[in-house]
Amino acid sequence: MMLVEINLLPKREHKKSSQLIIAILIILFFTVSSSIIYIQGNRYNSKMVSIDKQIVSLQKLNDAQQAKMTDVEAGNAAVKLQTALKWAEQYPVETVPLMQNIISLLPERGFIQNFEYSNSDSVRITIQFDATRDTAFYLSSLKQSEWVEEASLLNIRAVTMEEEKAAGESGTINNNEKEKILPRYSAEYKIIFKAQYYKHNRESALEGGNEP
Repeated sequence: MMLVEINLLPKREHKKSSQLIIAILIILFFTVSSSIIYIQGNRYNSKMVSIDKQIVSLQKLNDAQQAKMTDVEAGNAAVKLQTALKWAEQYPVETVPLMQNIISLLPERGFIQNFEYSNSDSVRITIQFDATRDTAFYLSSLKQSEWVEEASLLNIRAVTMEEEKAAGESGTINNNEKEKILPRYSAEYKIIFKAQYYKHNRESALEGGNEP
């Protein structure tokens, strides 16, 4: 009978070598991974620092722009205020006396609907009348007034008066009720007044008020 010798040592060495290689690969993997993570982290931190610096710079720039805009707005407000004060000082006419003269010429059923200045010596007014003849009569009265330089009738239009009471509960208007509803007329005038007239009267009033 022959004996066969079996040598297992090389296999053990091969097994240990394989384990060592695996261990080295694992260590190398973790080392590389850690390096990559570290590098990426540093890059991320660098980017965040750069972004923070940009944000701070933009905030400073925005604050500077806001400050400039505030200064500009303050300057514009001051200019507007000075202009308004200068206009008020130079404006020759007080509104109340002018309105009093305009109202004094109105017929009993004449109503001012709109009043606005065109410039420093003229106004536009819209007045409601009961009849067209009142519009002509008012224009004539304006032209004859001592405080009026020039007056003109710009337009006139008929206005329908709708009265809810005339409709009744049914919401309809019969022929008799329609006959009771009179038309109204809206007329727009332009009046160029004599600024010196009001200035003189105002100075006279002030002088009279200063007298003992």
